Amino acid sequence: MSKIHVIIPAAGSGSRLGDKIPKQFARIENRTVIEYIEGIFSRVSVIDSISIALHPDEKFISSGNCQFSNKTKVLYCGGQTRSQTVFNALCNIHDTKDDDWILVHDAARIGITESIINQFITEISSDKVGGIVAIPVPDTVKKVNKNLEVVATENRECLWLAQTPQMFKCKTLKHAIQSFDGSPTDEAEAVEAIGLQPKIFEGSALNFKITYPEDLYRAQSAINIIKKGAL
Repeated sequence: MSKIHVIIPAAGSGSRLGDKIPKQFARIENRTVIEYIEGIFSRVSVIDSISIALHPDEKFISSGNCQFSNKTKVLYCGGQTRSQTVFNALCNIHDTKDDDWILVHDAARIGITESIINQFITEISSDKVGGIVAIPVPDTVKKVNKNLEVVATENRECLWLAQTPQMFKCKTLKHAIQSFDGSPTDEAEAVEAIGLQPKIFEGSALNFKITYPEDLYRAQSAINIIKKGAL
């Protein structure tokens, strides 16, 4: 039976947040962002393991500032890019088989919920390729040229905003990242490049990525909404 492993790449500096520490270690309420996210995944019973992939020089967690569940291991294997970090983590997770599922989740998407994760795993695990959480594009999308002049209006019915988690078989994901020419923006792009078509699972607008300082306030609001049972 295939196991399910989660990788949380957390080796980035989060420079756009404008803080002295990476965004995954910013505090919301009494926990860091990474602790909050790890806690959500650790409560999903079908998940077998969680690996948090950090930069080799990261000292924040080793200094005892974070607490994680028994499912979780911290790996100091971060690379120069997200895809390198994910690949390094794949190579460091013990006892994985080719047909095990790998879920990759951003270290700064705090609006994910146990309900979404469980539904996502149930639906995507029956797909031969795998898939991603995403939401439909809500606004009109304009294509521009290098002079910022509008050259076309895109059909938004065919456009989705990619989120995480993204879920693929271990063998597929390793091969996709290894063979990609350059650095893919996410796991799905690497899988697409080897000719496969990941499936879309509709997520939530609350599952946005913390990028700028004001996003920490949005994250707190998202947590409050989730706690009230809206998701």
